[in-house]
Amino acid sequence: MLIQILYIAVLFAATVKSVVLAGKKGLSSQNFLAAFLVISLGLELYGHYKIYIKEFDFAFLFNYYSIFMIVFFYSYYSKIFPGKLKTASLCIVIAILVYILLFVKFYEENYQNELGILVCLYFIMNTLVWFYFRLKNFDEIKITHDPHFWVSCGLLFWSIFFIFRSIPMFFLKDNDPAFLEVLKNMQYGVNIVMYGMFYIALTQFDKSTK
Repeated sequence: MLIQILYIAVLFAATVKSVVLAGKKGLSSQNFLAAFLVISLGLELYGHYKIYIKEFDFAFLFNYYSIFMIVFFYSYYSKIFPGKLKTASLCIVIAILVYILLFVKFYEENYQNELGILVCLYFIMNTLVWFYFRLKNFDEIKITHDPHFWVSCGLLFWSIFFIFRSIPMFFLKDNDPAFLEVLKNMQYGVNIVMYGMFYIALTQFDKSTK
């Protein structure tokens, strides 16, 4: 499908941009975003390959990917937040990981929708805190020139839609599969927007490190 190809193309472009920037300026120049993008692209390509050969035994990988996203973006924002916020963020991440370990069957073959909801809630909390912190501590740099603005907008946009799609997913699967398919295709569009924003963030990282 065209929208899937476009999604992979945008993710690929953002990944290449991040790797090139990491080669020029080092991984830390972009807050290690290249590591996240390389893993995301690799998992997406692997998943699409498995679907192409009609093997559907890879869903469990997204359970571990969800945990990785929580840990990665804790690390990402901990490098931005001041001391007290950093401590609070660490406590929240530990609580989420303990909850996952005790109550979520992340080791099973099927994708655990609960993990996706936890990821989204954590992203929404982090991004809103970042917006509050950024607007409260105004500086001369325009917010749109701040790469973290684009990363935060992308994560927030993706998280809100993912929750909207995920909560009624099982109900729609049984009662309105056609609309569920529409939401699935819309998710690809949302992913395109998010990784497009990541690409913009990388251009701002590039400018800020020159």
